[in-house]
Amino acid sequence: MELKNFFGVICIAAAPVVLADNHVSDGVQWSTGAPLEIYGCSFKEGIDGYEQSQKFAASWNKWADENDAFDSHVAQLMWSEFSDGQYPTDFAWLGYWDSYDSAGKDMDIRSAKGDEMYAEANKFLENCSHSDWGAWVLVQAGDFTNGNHLTEFSDCVYKEGKGDDDLLVANNEYAALLAARGLNGESMGMAQLWPRAGAPVGIGNSPSFKWVVGHANFAAYSNFTNELWNEGLLIDFNRLYGDIVQCDSNRVYHSQVVRTPSN
Repeated sequence: MELKNFFGVICIAAAPVVLADNHVSDGVQWSTGAPLEIYGCSFKEGIDGYEQSQKFAASWNKWADENDAFDSHVAQLMWSEFSDGQYPTDFAWLGYWDSYDSAGKDMDIRSAKGDEMYAEANKFLENCSHSDWGAWVLVQAGDFTNGNHLTEFSDCVYKEGKGDDDLLVANNEYAALLAARGLNGESMGMAQLWPRAGAPVGIGNSPSFKWVVGHANFAAYSNFTNELWNEGLLIDFNRLYGDIVQCDSNRVYHSQVVRTPSN
């Protein structure tokens, strides 16, 4: 598959939006979402995929600088740590913008001037998927997302009769519980991603949303797991979400950040 659309990316839990800050007379509201893209590809046979990925990231950064593009953008390569193998992607490139204006500007630049980078990507990548998502944040991540960190994903679907209004109420309470436990942006971030385009085709095949949690390191990941298993957080989670959504097993990735707005 020729990769004419290569330069997208997805988000992590640091998108600059806050889920439940806006209040009106009838309760909490969804805030503004943030744009992101996801690419998942296979390495071509005989390719040293890791080495080529590093070279490509460096050349892509140079291209972006030369074309005044992606200056408000975070991009990262994702390397699998924990997975059941049901998501067999060799190469995952993720990133996000601070606004839809920024995303649209960068997409136009890569469409008009990106032929060189498309050709570079096609030298070592094939069978690529590309999806567009919107992110809403429960826990605003801190500066750790500008460096290498961990990210976990889970696909979730609404249970019958449940929807966004139910989720928003649960999210508001869960965010408060996390804050009360000291689980904040210093070492973690949390977001939910909704598909805009490019998710699995067919009614019922796509998740309602993806649940994403970022951790500063394995110590932060283990601390969060301890809160879930041994300190009662999982009981709170099931109380809030058990009747609303069903989520599959989490996948955990090393997030290798290759571009930040400070670059």
